Amino acid sequence: MTPKVSIIIPVYNTAALLPRCLESVVAQTLREVEIICVNDGSTDNSLEVLNRWAERDSRIKVLSQENGRQGKARNLAMSIAEGEFVGMIDSDDYIPSDYFERLYTAACEANADIAVCGIIKEKKVSNRVVVMYNQTEVAETISDKLRICNCPPDFHPVNKLYRRAMLERLGLRFEEGVAFEDVMFVSRALCESGRLVTTPNVAYRYVLNPTSTVKSRQTAQKQQQKYNAHRAMIDYMQSKGVTLSSRHSNITVRHYSIGGVCLWKIKESGNRRTLRLFDAIPVWCSKRNNK
Repeated sequence: MTPKVSIIIPVYNTAALLPRCLESVVAQTLREVEIICVNDGSTDNSLEVLNRWAERDSRIKVLSQENGRQGKARNLAMSIAEGEFVGMIDSDDYIPSDYFERLYTAACEANADIAVCGIIKEKKVSNRVVVMYNQTEVAETISDKLRICNCPPDFHPVNKLYRRAMLERLGLRFEEGVAFEDVMFVSRALCESGRLVTTPNVAYRYVLNPTSTVKSRQTAQKQQQKYNAHRAMIDYMQSKGVTLSSRHSNITVRHYSIGGVCLWKIKESGNRRTLRLFDAIPVWCSKRNNK
């Protein structure tokens, strides 16, 4: 029987949090799912945890690869996914028991390519509601889909359910080997998909992990990857006729901080770059090299 949803979980050194994630997935009220876990070269005992859970539940498939980041892990899982829809979860996060049943039902009833739900970010001392939908809304235009998903600045791939036929039709995959791989994936998914529907009163639980790829130390390489991703997004949105606010079209090229204080930052707007001391005092301007 073809599964209704393929659940994709990239795993890298999250052995301590992985059991909670897997428990929330196997407990889903929607039983017709396949759970594809990709061990992304973990150096802790994450693979052992995955194998133990796979012995307990035949719906869990465990794949392994050399460390290639989340994009490569998700792409590997998508290459074997068989579900009518595809959902993604990070291995340090978790979901309520009716999560996929609610999203799947919403997508089917609206004949939508994407169903989206709320997202709550959890810290040790507090939670923050990023977005929560209180009613069902169906969107078909690019502007409405971007508005509903608050994109930009939010490029979350995980609080959404995607029709697999749509992903295959678009050849939609993540960029591999880099951080911020979700920026273009989500941008293209929202702009090139068909109908999108909101799923009210259900939320993905996003656990803020200081050791995650995005939250770890901002190296020059990571800053460059973030710039590349947002530069590509801006150019893509322009090609689709989307007008971005100055807040989202003015992007950071490079910055340097000490003790949480920004000493200098290079900002780019269009083809113009400006160096600002303390992110406030403009010092010089230049033109971006488009080559």
